[in-house]
Amino acid sequence: MRYTNKTGLPEPVVKALTEFEKPQNVEGIRVTTLIDSPRISILRKQHSKDLTEDVSDLVYRIMGTAIHTVFENAASNSYVSEERLEHEVEGHTISGQVDLQYEDDDCVDLKDFKSTSVYKVMMDSHPDWEKQLNVYAYLVRHSKGLRVRNASVIAILRDWRKADAERKEGYPPAPIVELEVPLWSDEEQDQFVLERVMLHSKAEIDNEFEILAECTDEERWARPAKFAVHKGKNVRALRVFDTMKEAESFASEDAVRRIEERPATYVRCENYCVVNKFCNQYGAPDGKTT
Repeated sequence: MRYTNKTGLPEPVVKALTEFEKPQNVEGIRVTTLIDSPRISILRKQHSKDLTEDVSDLVYRIMGTAIHTVFENAASNSYVSEERLEHEVEGHTISGQVDLQYEDDDCVDLKDFKSTSVYKVMMDSHPDWEKQLNVYAYLVRHSKGLRVRNASVIAILRDWRKADAERKEGYPPAPIVELEVPLWSDEEQDQFVLERVMLHSKAEIDNEFEILAECTDEERWARPAKFAVHKGKNVRALRVFDTMKEAESFASEDAVRRIEERPATYVRCENYCVVNKFCNQYGAPDGKTT
């Protein structure tokens, strides 16, 4: 990974950020890699020396980690902090580092810190967090012989505003909130981990024959196409619909109404993927390489 400094951050800041970001040598498949796209994992390895990231993008990452460290150190007397757990599946070692574990007899409570946005915590579901903590629960069960009783994310909201908390309904009341994460059954956890291991394993084999598994819409953070109905030349839409049929029905009520199709977008590909310039799925028609 090579770093750029497009915003001209001071040299001491750049040094601190880049030193902090030096990768750890961890054997096997990390949990965060396991639950993510095999395509991204393969492209990162293939182009590791060519990847670039601006140091300004590291600021929130290091701030979040610093806050995590403060809380984890404070809880170290009553919690097991940052323990790395491993378990072998089909010849592959799955590895994950759990932020906090509270052990009570044969049960464990898991807590994971996340530096995130208000928008994220206000969403109805958090599938990425749910997958990650259930794989942690899987590792606790298989590597320590203990059962996870509950799991939660302690979300640190980097864009929280007191004024919004006072006047917006449903807005988080404080800059830190704890969200309980649904736990799956043992069978569901076992099946999920096995399926992900096999998926990554197959992708690695296929890649040897120059076949690269595509990212799913979920992995690309897809936002589906929308259909906006405008009145005449007005820029502001009267209403926005999920389907063309709904838009046509509404537009037919007035002869001066027109429909504007807003194409599907892939937020991660466009703004957050460090391998997009090496990826032929990015920018391909309909997001398909074939």
